[in-house]
Amino acid sequence: MLDYQDPLEADLPGIDVDAAVSRQWAAGESLVQSLKAEGRLGGEVVIGLGTNGPITDTDFDAMMALLTGASLVVFVNVHVDRPWQDQNNAVLTRGAARYPNVVVADWNTLATQHPQWFGPDDTHPAVDGPGADALAFLIAATLASK
Repeated sequence: MLDYQDPLEADLPGIDVDAAVSRQWAAGESLVQSLKAEGRLGGEVVIGLGTNGPITDTDFDAMMALLTGASLVVFVNVHVDRPWQDQNNAVLTRGAARYPNVVVADWNTLATQHPQWFGPDDTHPAVDGPGADALAFLIAATLASK
């Protein structure tokens, strides 16, 4: 989320973004748990995890157990040149089908259509570049459509 934090904050004034380099899914769960305990977890939550390693259906369900009470959870699927990309995106899609308050923002499809947005790693859009703007807009539009 560091790549698109500024445009996301511009598109969604008042959003509380907690982004970190190379955050793993388990660390994301710990963060959600802490934010919830502190009363900082809103009714609408955006989760952008899964780029940095494989996830499972059990991981997804553990995250959702922490997000009980959220009216809407948007998971951003991943676009990463790693073997777990398709597996992780399938986990997110299956998870969204199991929980009525979950939707997936399909970053992978949009990103695949615009390879010029990425640097050599084909994963990270340029900070505040057109890919970052597009991803922030995708998330804002996904939230607005629900």
